[in-house]
Amino acid sequence: MQSLYVGAANRTGPRGANLGWSWMVDRIQIPIALPRTVEEQLSEEDDPALWTQVLRTVAEDASVLQAANNRAHLYAEVGVCSHWLRPHQTRWTAAGGFAFPIGYGHAQNFGRHGLPNFDWRVILQFNPALVNWSAPSELPAKRFRSVRIAIPARTTRHCQAAVHTLWSPRTLDARLKRIVLYGFRNLSGVWALKARSKEPVCEKHRHSDS
Repeated sequence: MQSLYVGAANRTGPRGANLGWSWMVDRIQIPIALPRTVEEQLSEEDDPALWTQVLRTVAEDASVLQAANNRAHLYAEVGVCSHWLRPHQTRWTAAGGFAFPIGYGHAQNFGRHGLPNFDWRVILQFNPALVNWSAPSELPAKRFRSVRIAIPARTTRHCQAAVHTLWSPRTLDARLKRIVLYGFRNLSGVWALKARSKEPVCEKHRHSDS
């Protein structure tokens, strides 16, 4: 088990509202371990320390949403993506720069809005009491609240990773899907969050740099 400090959010807002990213987070010591369903899928080239850090970071953000809407469950569709669109020619300039985390979008769009396709994926459920993720006892029904998390493949080879997330309606926005990017760097063997999109952007609009 990899122990990490996760946050309990103290910011609340109206149900279904766009909460933005201005919140205070109280740090509490809660250990997080990768769900077994995720561990079983990782290859030798997928760094479990990065995956733990990504899920921890998204759990912190999810805790803010849960404070505003504590009745509806939140699920994560999380997986690895090995086929990014022109990763060395498109840059996200935040915090010194990352490869822009965009994909082929199921052949629907090849611009800067392309959805990263999963090599594999698992479904997790957010636990607001522990601020972590676990395998759900049953798969959610249609029209559930969710965040789609695409993590790059072969992260043991690299010292940085840009993660693409897509938040469903009734999470960051009452009606629209929103994209949030996260940038991580491996510093002396420890993965740390170095950049997050300043504002969540609509899936249909151009991504903005932080």
